[in-house]
Amino acid sequence: MAVNELNGSNAQELVLQYLPLVRYIVSRLVVNPPPYLDQEDLLSYGIIGLLEALQRYEPGRGVKFSSFAAQRIRGAVLDALRQAYWAPRTLISELRRVSNIYRHLEQVYGEEVPDEAVASAAGLKVSELQELLSRGSQMAVLSLEEFLSDAGEEGARRLDFLADRNSPNPEQQYEEKEFRADLKKALARLPERDRLVLTLYYYEGLTLKEIGRVLNITESRVCQLHGRALLRLRRYLMEGE
Repeated sequence: MAVNELNGSNAQELVLQYLPLVRYIVSRLVVNPPPYLDQEDLLSYGIIGLLEALQRYEPGRGVKFSSFAAQRIRGAVLDALRQAYWAPRTLISELRRVSNIYRHLEQVYGEEVPDEAVASAAGLKVSELQELLSRGSQMAVLSLEEFLSDAGEEGARRLDFLADRNSPNPEQQYEEKEFRADLKKALARLPERDRLVLTLYYYEGLTLKEIGRVLNITESRVCQLHGRALLRLRRYLMEGE
């Protein structure tokens, strides 16, 4: 029997079975929800995504239900967050400005540019810079293609294929192959610490708190490093080689 044909009782059992997956996905989001949303609210949106996955899953496509459900759960939570707390265009402009400052100061300080130097050059307090990096980190989760692209038509088109991998056409497959090659080069250029943060988060599946324990730093500092690493990654992708 297909998942979308299950009766209410079986569907309820599946929701309980996959509830840990919902909790895991919500726990890994690098996003601080606005004051009127808490973790329980995000879990509720995740469960809505799980229910939608139960209704729409087609076993004949050859995709594991857990993988299909994870996309729906994450999408439902991020949609709710986008509606509740979306980054203004001024934030994008400010992130680009700070990224250019980092690029300039790296020629002076090397890979590890002190926060104080960047903040001074940007006309910000250190706390304001760190808050900006944290918000950039959160924005990257809400819309990675917006963050990594140059927000132009070509950049958006190039990353658009990431939205649906279920029915790739030859052009999408070529673009994906090209993008993955560019991404691999950009990752190789990152300083070791930045690359480690991204690897632990995106490939090893650690939460920010867990990464903080590994690096012996606070969770908020990990969020700032994540934002800085993505700023560099975006810049390297736009520069190319």
